Amino acid sequence: MKRIAFVFVAGLIGLIALPALAQPANSLTEFRAFTKDLSSLSGTFTQEVRDKNGRVSRASSGSFSIARPGKFRFIYEKPYKQTIVSDGVTVWLHDEDLNQVTIRKIGDALAEQPLALLLDPTAAEKVFELKSAPPRGSIGYVEARARKAESAVSELMVAVIGTQPSELTWRDALQNVNTLRFGKLTKNSVASGDLFQFAPPAGADILKQ
Repeated sequence: MKRIAFVFVAGLIGLIALPALAQPANSLTEFRAFTKDLSSLSGTFTQEVRDKNGRVSRASSGSFSIARPGKFRFIYEKPYKQTIVSDGVTVWLHDEDLNQVTIRKIGDALAEQPLALLLDPTAAEKVFELKSAPPRGSIGYVEARARKAESAVSELMVAVIGTQPSELTWRDALQNVNTLRFGKLTKNSVASGDLFQFAPPAGADILKQ
């Protein structure tokens, strides 16, 4: 049975130890300033999924790169080795243990997903209404609520430290709480176009959706 990919394929898709900062005046302003000139972003991530009872049902970690428009590469190291790649049009999910590749088109669904706030904020703000939420100490928050009731993600929260997003939290259709935390962020580094291409390995089972 094919395992569920945690961020984009099934969900589609941190509070990192940083120096204490002054309480943010307006988290939404800081977040928009960060994303305005964002062309690419890379770093590490951890993801945690909690069920409706608050129990951790899944946990994963790895590294990622994203680039506009709509390109991303997530490499899961734990608990299973998986790679999810998008060139902005097609998404490939490679499960190394199963030697299986799932291929699907992104379509217009990307704008409704949490990372759209970074990958395509203009489109995302047509789907979500953004506002600043009360800060907690040095951590600011941006709240995003879906403008339409039938959206894949009805609401999400972005944690902001300084000007950098550090965490995305959202509730999915099954009422699981998903938390994606970022670390070691590098903004606007030169990313090779090949990074967002994927060629299925020889002998892999191919599933098209």
